[in-house]
This record gives sequence, C-alpha cells and structure tokens, in this order.
Amino acid sequence: MMRVLIAATAAVVLLAGAVERAAANPFRVCLDPENPPFSMAEGEQRGIYFDLATRIAERLGRPLEVVWWPTAIGKRAIRLKLLSGECEAMMGVPFVKGLMGPKVKVAGPLLDLGYAFVFREETPIRDIGDLAGRRVAVVFNTSAANALATRDDIEIVTVREPEAALELLLDERVDAAFVWDAVAGWYDRTRARGKLYLVGVEGPRMRWQSAIGVARGNEALRDRLQEMLPDLALDIDYLSKLYGLGLDATVRWDWLAAAAAPSGSDDDLRRGGKEPGLRRAALSGDTEQGRRLFDAVFGCAHCHGPGAVAPDRPRDLRRMRDRYGAKWPEVYWRTVLEGRTRTRSGLVMPAWKDAASREELSAILAWLDSIQRSE
Repeated sequence: MMRVLIAATAAVVLLAGAVERAAANPFRVCLDPENPPFSMAEGEQRGIYFDLATRIAERLGRPLEVVWWPTAIGKRAIRLKLLSGECEAMMGVPFVKGLMGPKVKVAGPLLDLGYAFVFREETPIRDIGDLAGRRVAVVFNTSAANALATRDDIEIVTVREPEAALELLLDERVDAAFVWDAVAGWYDRTRARGKLYLVGVEGPRMRWQSAIGVARGNEALRDRLQEMLPDLALDIDYLSKLYGLGLDATVRWDWLAAAAAPSGSDDDLRRGGKEPGLRRAALSGDTEQGRRLFDAVFGCAHCHGPGAVAPDRPRDLRRMRDRYGAKWPEVYWRTVLEGRTRTRSGLVMPAWKDAASREELSAILAWLDSIQRSE
C-alpha cells in the first residue's frame, strides 16, 4: 500500500512539474488587435489566426500567449516584435522565401488571399470590360487602385478603408467595390447578411498566400509548424468558412503588361541595382532598365504605382506631358534632384540627387517618355 501511495505521489509531482514547465514556456504569438477577420483582441470571435494559433499551441503542448501589436506597419512590426524575440511566431506574414532577406523563416502556406470585386447581388463578369461605365470604390494607394487607374472607362471612387468602400456599395452610391476579399467576406457575414457577391481577381499583384513567420535561428520551430500544417488543413478550411473567407467566382485581369512587370523579386532587383551590369544598362538609356530602376531598385512605385500607374492624377507620371507640356522633362529633373515638400497629393517627394546617379535618373526619364499618354 505504501508503495502505491509513493508511486501516486511521485506521479502527481511529475505532472505538476510538467504543467509548471509548460506554463513557464508559453507559445508567444504576435497578432494584430484590430484586424478582422484575422485577429481581434476582444469579442466572442477572435479571428482565424487567433483560433489557429490556439490549435497550434495545443499541439505543441504549450499555453498560448498573445503579443498584441498592429501589423499594419508591416516590416517594422516584424523587426520590433518577431526579430527582437518578444514573440516567437507571427501569424499572417507573406509566404515568401527570403522574407526580409534571411532574417525571417516561414511555414506555410496558410491562406490564399487577394482582391475581389464586390457587388450587391450576383453579377457574373467575363472580363474587366464588363465594368465599363460603372462606379467602383477602391482603397487609396493599393494595387487595386493602381490597376483601376489603367482603365479610363471606369469611374474610380477612392476611400481610405475597405469598409468605407463596402458601405458605399450597400448605400448604392457605387456599383462595385474592389477590396481585400477577406475583409469583404467578413463584412458580408457580419453586416451585409450574405447579400454580397465576390469575384476574385487573378493577375499581377492581385493574390498572395499567408504564412507563419519565425526568426532566423528558430528553424526547429518553423520545421515543427510546417509538419503540422497538413494535419491542420481541415481546421483551416473550417475556420475560413466560419470567418467568411471564400469567393463566388473569379476573373483573370492582366492589368500590368508583362513588359512592365519586374522580373525576379524586388529584393533581387535591389541587389541587382548595386551591380555594374544594371548600372551599365542604365547608361545606355534602355527604357526597360529605366522601368526596373523605377519599379524595384529605387522603389518609386511605392508612391507612383507599378509602371507609374497611379490612381490619382498628380502621382500618375504617364500624364506629365499633358500636365506640363513640352517642359515636362525640366519639371522631372527639378523634382527628382531637389524634391518637393508640397505636392498636390499631400505627400513629400524626396530629393534623389545624392541617392541616384545622373545616368540612372536619365534611364528613368527615357522610360517615362516612352509611356506618356494623352487624354
């Protein structure tokens, strides 16, 4: 009897020790506190990434500890929280190998996400031409807005948040909204009562896959997470439906011509920009190299849009000849060399005289000259 009691006591002690060790080693995950349908700090439903992180923690045998931090600041959030070690995993990073160079390792993919045209009722469209003459709401300074800017036959209504675009749609003030599909699906489920019809868009910069990011040096955790994903497939499918993810139809839109799309990743092009080969090509006035310098090496596309296609006219550099006439090259040189602290769009244009060579800026000018268009 005494032996049984001793064995039972030892088992309790071992179990208590295991529980204590698990509590001392929580699975620390970074999540955005206000990013429905992905994660929410409050409410009955906490978001697909929160629920998925809970399931992962259970499989790891560790309690979940959430580090709430806004992810809208992108790579800065990764640096401040994930790379600093404050959290050991970040849900929803892009499923891209070499994210932030070798600093972030990813396990995935988790979700397939992207932009969708949203309508008040079932509206099958065969191609983008079916939207000619319609009013479409879109979020300012997004790939969706840049894509719409290539169409002169669509009336663009810009807003700052996707929810604002969807509200305009429900109020019948626009014919469609062109927004992030996950946001539209959640809005449809929670506010529109299933009335909306989503048409996903396949095309350049229109769709991405998400993943779980871990810091370099924690490859063991990344590998463990990657091993889990097949077993979590049913959970991911269930949670996707629960939070409104899904499309009613899809349409293909090659809005960015192949010649205007940079080859290779942005990081590859940035590295290439420091190589003599790319600089020699720029010296030749090759318009294709000018486009690469603009789109990826110097990051001009961040404000002016890929291919210099921007949704608002002050930043749409295809229309410089229309705005400034024959003197537009002079305006170009004055602006890129000295910068502008006041612009019609309200953004600051930095000076590039110390960041780019005259030859590189000339290559960009040659490319811009080749894409000028008239009203």
